[in-house]
Amino acid sequence: MVVKSATKKKLMDMDIPEEYAHQLADGRKWDDVKELAAGEIAKICGLSSEEAQQLYDRIQSFKKRSRSDSPTAGKATTVVRARRAPRGKRQLLQQELESYDREQKESQLNEGLTDALFYAQLNELVEANGYPISPKLLADLSSALEERGVKKLTAKQAEKVLIETSAELERAVVDPYEAVGILTAQSIGEPGTQMTMRTFHYAGVATVNVTQGLPRIIELVDGRKVPKTPTMRIHLIDDVKTDEKKVRQLAASLEVTQTKDIAAIETDVTQRRITLELINPNLKQKNMTGVQVRELLSRKLRLFVDADHETRPKSLMIIPGRKKEEDEVTPNYTELLALEEKVKDLRLKGVAGIDRATTQLNADTGEFYISTIGSNLARVSEFEAIDCSRTYTNNITEIHEYLGIEAARQATINELQMTLGEAKLVVDVRHLLTIADVMTSEGEVRAIGRHGVSGTKHSILARAAFEVTVNHLLQAGVIGERDHLKGVAENIIVGQPISLGTGSVELFYIPDGN
Repeated sequence: MVVKSATKKKLMDMDIPEEYAHQLADGRKWDDVKELAAGEIAKICGLSSEEAQQLYDRIQSFKKRSRSDSPTAGKATTVVRARRAPRGKRQLLQQELESYDREQKESQLNEGLTDALFYAQLNELVEANGYPISPKLLADLSSALEERGVKKLTAKQAEKVLIETSAELERAVVDPYEAVGILTAQSIGEPGTQMTMRTFHYAGVATVNVTQGLPRIIELVDGRKVPKTPTMRIHLIDDVKTDEKKVRQLAASLEVTQTKDIAAIETDVTQRRITLELINPNLKQKNMTGVQVRELLSRKLRLFVDADHETRPKSLMIIPGRKKEEDEVTPNYTELLALEEKVKDLRLKGVAGIDRATTQLNADTGEFYISTIGSNLARVSEFEAIDCSRTYTNNITEIHEYLGIEAARQATINELQMTLGEAKLVVDVRHLLTIADVMTSEGEVRAIGRHGVSGTKHSILARAAFEVTVNHLLQAGVIGERDHLKGVAENIIVGQPISLGTGSVELFYIPDGN
């Protein structure tokens, strides 16, 4: 079953037994459930007509509660409703910031680290001698020693390990006024020249390639709103992930199903009607029935859909403008063509944006997961069987909108690491951290180019040196903008020493007045 968790919760809030709430929420949103007739409820839940009528009445009373059944009905009240965001834009909920508990945060970060074999021994020496070594680094040192086959560590050996680690840490620290931005750009730019303009074949799905290599790096640093090939890796909860049948049903419900996928559509110009010949193998694959297709078409088009059979329809007929069976209409040719296009692309089932969903098996863990072409993190996370903590998308913008800027920053680092790693290129993670920090420092994912970071620099000459030189200089001249020459590019342009490295030191000689 593919249960909508939000729908199920709402039904249970109405004191509907969990078993019936589970069945009613199977593949249905609340808007669909509240339109069900008593007979349909009886069929879905396997109830008698009286029991089904009771459930129907309860749903309808909840539906109308805010109007006639409200305890304040008849009184003058002020109703405040959330304003619906325009399509394509999500409204973020404003919540109060939680207070920061340093001890709790440190305990979360250090969770599981103390289990390492040599951790306690090394940590005791660190606390006694004041070495500037973090718990995470101590755990990594312990793991490295275990990998080398070390079974026991003497006090002298442990002291030597910590002394050398401290020395290496001191050498790794960035010097004051070091040009970390330039080093980062060079450290990624040079390996980037060795990357190929290639794509990665998507396992299990023919003719589908996922953008990798240099094009993917460009997508990331440009802060593209939608990647060329958005994908998701959807993990499932314990009860579902080992059941291949349930996983396949979930994949079928996630994948967008349009009318043209399950029916052959013919337009009869003479009779001014559209006929749909249902394709049974496709219906079975999509876990749908002819009755469901008829109901969905009727609801979404707001038209009467005629069927050749009430319970097992094989052919459906739609006439533009015919809203009831007894209506007699004579549509024109333009209306017929408009309806044909609408019917072809009508989404009957699935999550918007998920073009394909395939079931994959992880041979190491024995669990099934779903790989998709297309992405919609917010909608996919609403499904009850989804493990939201492990589900991942390569669309950074969706991560930002759904999980926030910190998650988008980490996803940018992960994607850069993965793309470089697949090309067998090693770049120090600190350079990737620098890029991610710069891109997300303003609370949104900004591009590195002129439409983002480089185009919003305070220096006029730095902006002009990047792109559209004349425009920047002209705009600065019109508004009387000043350049204080504090950066690298602007000082090079005017022939001055840059304020980095040795250029950061200002030495003045003040002679003795005598």
